[in-house]
Amino acid sequence: ISFMLTRGHHTVPKWDEEKVPELAQYFRELEYLFRDCQVNDDRQKKDYAVQYLTYDTGETWMSVKEYEGKFTPTATHDKPKPAACAYTYEEWKVEIFKLYPGSESRD
Repeated sequence: ISFMLTRGHHTVPKWDEEKVPELAQYFRELEYLFRDCQVNDDRQKKDYAVQYLTYDTGETWMSVKEYEGKFTPTATHDKPKPAACAYTYEEWKVEIFKLYPGSESRD
């Protein structure tokens, strides 16, 4: 089993917001790592996807509602609690592509 690379590693997938058409390539490289490292959890995939970005881009991607999921109140708490697996990685990825006109998913 391989392991996911740390943010600063020279071989991590990289994406420059100035090169919008290359967004699909970023996700292809990332998903190759997911398969190689047996990362199957949607939440982990989202976390790794933002880990390799610049701070500002990562913050933008985490602000998309599909990143955290829908919030639902619980009977025992006043604060809302994230619903488990409310949105999949694929649903979130679709929303990321929408942020960047000129990018397209080539899955």
